[in-house]
Amino acid sequence: MTRKTILLTLIAAFSVASVFAGQPASFKKLAGPATEMDSMRMPSPESEGVRSKTAVIPVRFEKGRVEIDVPIETSDNLRIGVISPEGSNWEIKAFRGDSKPIDLRTNTDLVERDLGNLGIDGLSFPAEMFVMRGVSGSRWKFEITNERDTFRGSTAGFLVITSDSPVKLYSWIGTNSTIVGREIPINAFPYDASASDELAIPPALPGSHRGSIEVTDPRGATNTYKLDSSETGLSGVFTPSIPGQYQIRISVTGIGPKGETYLRTSEQVIQVISDNAQLGKMTVATPIDSMRMEAEIPVTGLPNGRKVIVYGEIFARGDDSTEPVAWIGGMTETEGRGIAKTLPVTIDGRWLANADAKNGFELRNVRIQDPDYFVTIAEAKQMELAVTSLPEAAAGFRGDVNDEMRMGVKPLNPMRDNAAGGVLMLVHGYCSGGNSFPTSQFTGEIVFHDPNANRTHDQFANLIRNFGASYPSFGIVAHSQGGAASLHLYTYYWSGLDYATGNRLIQSVGTPYQGTALAGNLAALGSVFGAGCGTNNNLTYSGASAWLSGIPTWARAKVHYSTTSFKDVWWKYDYCNIATDLFLNDPDDGVIEKTKGQLSGANNRGHKTGWCHTTSMRDPGQTTDSSRNADMNANAAR
Repeated sequence: MTRKTILLTLIAAFSVASVFAGQPASFKKLAGPATEMDSMRMPSPESEGVRSKTAVIPVRFEKGRVEIDVPIETSDNLRIGVISPEGSNWEIKAFRGDSKPIDLRTNTDLVERDLGNLGIDGLSFPAEMFVMRGVSGSRWKFEITNERDTFRGSTAGFLVITSDSPVKLYSWIGTNSTIVGREIPINAFPYDASASDELAIPPALPGSHRGSIEVTDPRGATNTYKLDSSETGLSGVFTPSIPGQYQIRISVTGIGPKGETYLRTSEQVIQVISDNAQLGKMTVATPIDSMRMEAEIPVTGLPNGRKVIVYGEIFARGDDSTEPVAWIGGMTETEGRGIAKTLPVTIDGRWLANADAKNGFELRNVRIQDPDYFVTIAEAKQMELAVTSLPEAAAGFRGDVNDEMRMGVKPLNPMRDNAAGGVLMLVHGYCSGGNSFPTSQFTGEIVFHDPNANRTHDQFANLIRNFGASYPSFGIVAHSQGGAASLHLYTYYWSGLDYATGNRLIQSVGTPYQGTALAGNLAALGSVFGAGCGTNNNLTYSGASAWLSGIPTWARAKVHYSTTSFKDVWWKYDYCNIATDLFLNDPDDGVIEKTKGQLSGANNRGHKTGWCHTTSMRDPGQTTDSSRNADMNANAAR
């Protein structure tokens, strides 16, 4: 390579990095038709509840011994998990009523023992599992002894218990605005899964139920609150005093449908932020060229340069009423001096022309969200939209909706004439040790590498964009969280994805687009065992739901996704990971439930059995499926 070629390559790389480096100029100016408004609004918190079939009980030794009493309303296929780095050193005996003790490790007639790991990708903890069949239900007592007497008085691990009982616990965080100083409601109720597990919000079991919530703040301090009876079952509230990640442990007991006492717990995590902002009552829009105008949304309580996601719906006065025109939004940053700031948002006049909207404008359902955790910082039901003058396009355009209207003006690509051709980027998942796709099964590939890291979708997306900035274009094949991060990148930022050509822009396998139940449980385990990666709020049900509310249909349509699960056989209890199976509803791949791997509006490439999330599970790892990989390679955009 000549010096001139090297210099041109460096100049081009610097230029593209400046275009795709996360500055406001690289934000896409998002918009969509009024028909998309319903899908872009935040869902109700109640609709994103966690369903739990387990009781997770802390193990705290006193002088090397502990007894734990647990009501188990039925014991068909009773499954007992011991999650602890020292669990293999414990002696565990189970007592049913006044019967003789059952040694879980030595009684091979009643107990089937297995070893596994509880975790997501690279974040996992050792687990020992015991499956008991053919034993009747009653109250059980577990006696655990630890000769080494470590963890004295503190949590040494967890006993996890579940069975084939139809009783499950439905719980949710009752607000999207988890902000310091604001009350955060916690809600829960038991339900009969055999009758209503398919419903979005199942009906609560009648009868007497009681419960509590245990809240652990970012410093490790724990407080317990009572759950009181309410119209929605049981409810409690706490007020966070500092920002950071909070762990919520919900515990509910009562009488099940067969008259037996049950115990269920649910572990959740929430991210609390310190912003306490307010939106103004009027915004002013001014033309910036013949096509577009810029609206300045007033906001107080945010520092200058604070990056947020903004969303709003344009309405205009019609003949007899105010009619919807379009939604607008995307990433933006606060501007201005002093207390009052503004959030600049672009409005393409062609949306107004399509709706024949000329006057009486207002914004409705305005919200701003934190870009990392999607916490709603502030919102306004209605805001006057004062227009100084309309751009020319608002009066004369009658064409078809195009990408420029949806995303804004695409920047020039400085790499087009100064680098090799487009490539296929292989992207790993959350806390992964590295790429899990066999590179020999792909062509023209580059491998994204950010090992053993915990990134929010936004942080992950920017790393992908910067990694691909040396190439004129790239498509993506992603695993697990890598799929969500890639979709986040395509939605909010200009990158090499926007210059790729080919059939499928983003392809993913095993991506938790709607979250995973494991995220909350891993937070509790990590706080005890010192997890290296830390828990990711974006992977929770509520976090994923808040994120998805900002992903438009045109972005989802660029995703082609696949799901997998274990190969089920009729003659035995089967699973991908015996430890995670305690928390997931079948079918699952050991980390992601099939139902939570779905992405509405995207292209479902199918579900295959006999493949698990990673190679360490019972069936082969889903990223090693040569048939799927060949299909993705052949159809990938580059």
